[in-house]
Amino acid sequence: MLAITTIIAALALAANQAFAAPTEISQLVARQGYVANCNKTYSVVSGDTCNAIIGKLGNTFTLEQFYSWNPQVASDCHNLYPGETVCVGLAPAQPACPAPTQPGLVSNCVACYKVVEGDYCYAIAQAKGITVANFLLWNPSVNSACTNLVIGYNYCVGV
Repeated sequence: MLAITTIIAALALAANQAFAAPTEISQLVARQGYVANCNKTYSVVSGDTCNAIIGKLGNTFTLEQFYSWNPQVASDCHNLYPGETVCVGLAPAQPACPAPTQPGLVSNCVACYKVVEGDYCYAIAQAKGITVANFLLWNPSVNSACTNLVIGYNYCVGV
């Protein structure tokens, strides 16, 4: 009987430790985690739910965004604990092409080229392994004759 009581007590202790809320800050940070480009955080208080946090911050983001920024938060939000830190905002995406650029550069650009003296569309396209048609499509400010490239400006050469 003593062996059964000892086993039951050990199981109860293990279950309590496995399901207990974290109590130290180091446990909270390690348990949760959020996306690397998070630039705004919120410290959870007692009674908070995911929707309550969103509401407290003026409904400036959606529940779907909250979950994507905090991948370890359960989809029913049951695993938020007072004192833990969650992400509530992302750093703005950096443009693929640093300034200066011409207006109209495609938003999904992933590769850029800085024009130097003597450049022309065909040479840039050849060097970057793209077509002139795509270069013109991705850089709508460039005219079809390619006579208005601006030295020192960045142009999209990949999407």
